[in-house]
Amino acid sequence: MIRSWRAPMPAVRPAVPLMIVAVAYGIAQLAGAAAHMRLGWDETVYVSQVSPHVPAAYFSAPRARGITLLAAPVVAVTSSLTALRWYMTVVSSVGLVVAYWPWTRLLRPVTVGIAALLLTSLWMVRFYGNEVMPNLYVAYGAVAAAGWFTHVAAPRGEIAAAHGGVPDPGNAAPRRAYAWLAVAVGCTALLRPGDAVWLVLPLAAAAVVMGWHRIGLLAGIALGMVGGLLPWVVEAYVRFGDPLRRLRDSSRVEGGLGWHPDGVLMNLRALNEFVLCRPCGTTISHVPTLALWWPAIPPLIATGLVLAARQGRLRLLAPAAACGTVLAAVYLLFVGYAAPRFLIPAYALLALPVAELAVGLVVLTRGRWRGAVAGAVATGLVLLAAGQQVVLRRMSGFEAGSRRDYSWLAASLRGLGLHRPCALSGEQAQPLAFYAGCRSVEVNGNNASTTTAGLVREARTTRFADLELTGARPRYTRGWRRYVLTTPAGDHWRVYVPPGTAYAPRG
Repeated sequence: MIRSWRAPMPAVRPAVPLMIVAVAYGIAQLAGAAAHMRLGWDETVYVSQVSPHVPAAYFSAPRARGITLLAAPVVAVTSSLTALRWYMTVVSSVGLVVAYWPWTRLLRPVTVGIAALLLTSLWMVRFYGNEVMPNLYVAYGAVAAAGWFTHVAAPRGEIAAAHGGVPDPGNAAPRRAYAWLAVAVGCTALLRPGDAVWLVLPLAAAAVVMGWHRIGLLAGIALGMVGGLLPWVVEAYVRFGDPLRRLRDSSRVEGGLGWHPDGVLMNLRALNEFVLCRPCGTTISHVPTLALWWPAIPPLIATGLVLAARQGRLRLLAPAAACGTVLAAVYLLFVGYAAPRFLIPAYALLALPVAELAVGLVVLTRGRWRGAVAGAVATGLVLLAAGQQVVLRRMSGFEAGSRRDYSWLAASLRGLGLHRPCALSGEQAQPLAFYAGCRSVEVNGNNASTTTAGLVREARTTRFADLELTGARPRYTRGWRRYVLTTPAGDHWRVYVPPGTAYAPRG
């Protein structure tokens, strides 16, 4: 007798490969340099929103509150970086299981495990695993949403056949899959509303051409989107006027979203070289062999889908492949700059057909060739992981150095006499203000939060400093005292201090 996928006992066993990968992912994070790395620029913005220890940084239009809520339980009670990193490591490891859990009853358990392994082998997934950044959790929401959608949409026979079973005579979609679909979509929208929109478009399109399940699918998607977008919409009215104004502000901050045919080359350049490439050229300067896996993704996906179709499992993988392709296309073709983390949701979804190919090749091979094919697949996984480890070490070293500069500059400012309450403006004011325990005040750029007149008033009433590294001296600092701070890395920061205020530097 074949047990239903809803039975409690077999629901654990198919997830064993996935759980093993999740534990290994957590251990790899704790053993890596990122486990002790100071907070990065974006992290300081998100953490400051819920931390009682520092003033909240300006929260620009494109950002969403989901990741701040995820970090809040630890940030609200302690300022310990170690506690935060360990907490985020646990959350990201558990999140990996939650994301791929529905797939353990759709595909072979080893296929799901390899898909998770492919994802967690990538340097940016390991780098951002214990960071307070939304992209990885958007990926988890997208994978879970596609999985629960498929639980409803795919014929029961195909799901049972994937595990060597027989079709469910009732062919009834599990009711709780609708609820979990809504939860997954809602969490994704809470983290990054724009990504959630591009995720649900292919799902909604597939639901429209479905049979009688389409009403439930569309309802689940709609409920999830409404619930996840509600905080963003409320904030849009409170802080930006209305949602349309917030969208316009978001597009301006992002540099104007539109057609960027050079986006593929920009992302290839950023792949192993930058955490953020803005502005970003198209000259590839990193070791080409470490990027060979990237252009191989489309043919691997196509071959995996062909193999799935021959085995009668195409409808199980098509939703994930469609969502991953759409999410990738948005960042490859419509954003004028690049960051490797933007593509994590696409990688997470597209890892499923690639894993189907890897396992399918081994399963379909007969005789003595099976061992050779299995060895080739294992070798490919090892080479991918090894190459990604090389990139991870280089990127972690670079980021750790730049974040140490933030801490060093904050200590140097305190040595000059800048103490709370205080405010900072100038280049990289947001992360520097976080480390110094100050407010950040900007009149230009993506994080402009006041006017020049408002900044000057601020400088007259509190301890204040303007820091510039590469930019020209701001006009409002004329007549201010000038200091030069040289970081251990050799960067020369110019510090401008208003005279005759509560801020009185020593020495």
